[in-house]
Amino acid sequence: MRISKETETKNLAGRWPISVVIPAYNAARHLESCLTALSHNDLTNAEILVVNDGSTDETQAVAARFGFRCLETGARQGPAGARNLGFRQTLHPHVLFLDADIVLPPNALTRIRETLELYEHRPDVAGVLGQYAEELPGGDFFTNYKNLSACYLYRITETQSPFLHTPVFCIRRTVFEEAGGFDPRLTHGEDFRLGAQLGSRGFRFVIDRQVNAQHLKRYSFSGILREDWRRVRQLATIRLPLEERRFSYRAHRWNRLISVLLPGMAVACALLGVLDRRFLAISGVLIFGFFLLNLHFLFYCAKRRGPWFALRAAGFLFIEMLWAEVALVVPGKRASI
Repeated sequence: MRISKETETKNLAGRWPISVVIPAYNAARHLESCLTALSHNDLTNAEILVVNDGSTDETQAVAARFGFRCLETGARQGPAGARNLGFRQTLHPHVLFLDADIVLPPNALTRIRETLELYEHRPDVAGVLGQYAEELPGGDFFTNYKNLSACYLYRITETQSPFLHTPVFCIRRTVFEEAGGFDPRLTHGEDFRLGAQLGSRGFRFVIDRQVNAQHLKRYSFSGILREDWRRVRQLATIRLPLEERRFSYRAHRWNRLISVLLPGMAVACALLGVLDRRFLAISGVLIFGFFLLNLHFLFYCAKRRGPWFALRAAGFLFIEMLWAEVALVVPGKRASI
């Protein structure tokens, strides 16, 4: 009997050895959807590990219902430590790190396998990244804003780049071992740190734009600002070696870096306008420059969610960048990493 091309592809994916590591902290709300989607992929030769990072909810029970292995960290270690623990317990040559609030499309494993095979002649390609799906099932403004911000970053990033984002992240075991894994001291920005480390050594990741995963996390105004504060404060503590620092400067987009500076300068000039009206004009120019730098993102928002959404996104983007600048300059205790 002749086997169809589609059946042959599915069988190959099923036999492809891959380990899936899912760090989970109080993730019961979304973990079931994540694991259900995984079970619908062709994973007959995969090992799936849920790393329960000191959860106090039903995370362990949810993993047990699916019959997947569940590791316990004991005390809370954070995402970096949980991923490292899971990695050390895996066997296969490729490891897929997956966040517990991610729902993969049914063809995700096949796509990742095909992409890795396409670049198997390239020793500098360390792995494959999936991206967020642009469409969300419902969701409020702040959830859509956060999701589209990530989608836009994927969209403007070259297909082969040192960009590293951990929600859907498959890496060759040998590369991860060589890097020493994620920095367990970091609770935020561990992806930035590992990406800078590998990028400075010449490694690249391929973004597979066909692996569009649903991100189930919901955001609020205060939730985004809290997360931004913690991430910015911790990123500011990272002391990169010289080569990694040079690489990081080259890899980052200057318009995003400048966008963090302009809102604070604009607000300062507006306040000084009480003393001298010329500062008000300077403030207006800075605000205009800020929105000009981010115009492409705002057009993207308008195309995906409409002009009213884009208008609100413009206002919140200004607030978010101003908040990031405050997080950078406010003094406080920061552990140097």
